[in-house]
Amino acid sequence: MNSKLLFRLDGIILLINGFAAAFASKLFLEGAGMTLDADGLTTAQAFGAALITTGITVFRIPSFVGKMKQAIDTVILGHLTFVILIGVHLMNGQAEGPTPLINLVLNLLFIILYFSKRNKG
Repeated sequence: MNSKLLFRLDGIILLINGFAAAFASKLFLEGAGMTLDADGLTTAQAFGAALITTGITVFRIPSFVGKMKQAIDTVILGHLTFVILIGVHLMNGQAEGPTPLINLVLNLLFIILYFSKRNKG
């Protein structure tokens, strides 16, 4: 898989999560064992908008970045942030069920894919 395809695939996954969090917030977070009040719904929508922005950025990185190793490092750090946060939420019981587990696996998978691409040059 080339770097461009990896960034595009990652961007699409981020966009899917972003649209789900922004426009199907209740369904998205109930899949993580959470219940939402009006404030939580607003926060989930803001989180979704941030994921949409991140997805667009990651999708477009190959179009405007010349230093691909540094771009890959940056995206890996972003995914590590999600791994840590999701891990904490799973350990302390704030999240459970398929949504956080699927996202944990996806983030770890992208870290591995980016890391292998980074080391191959």
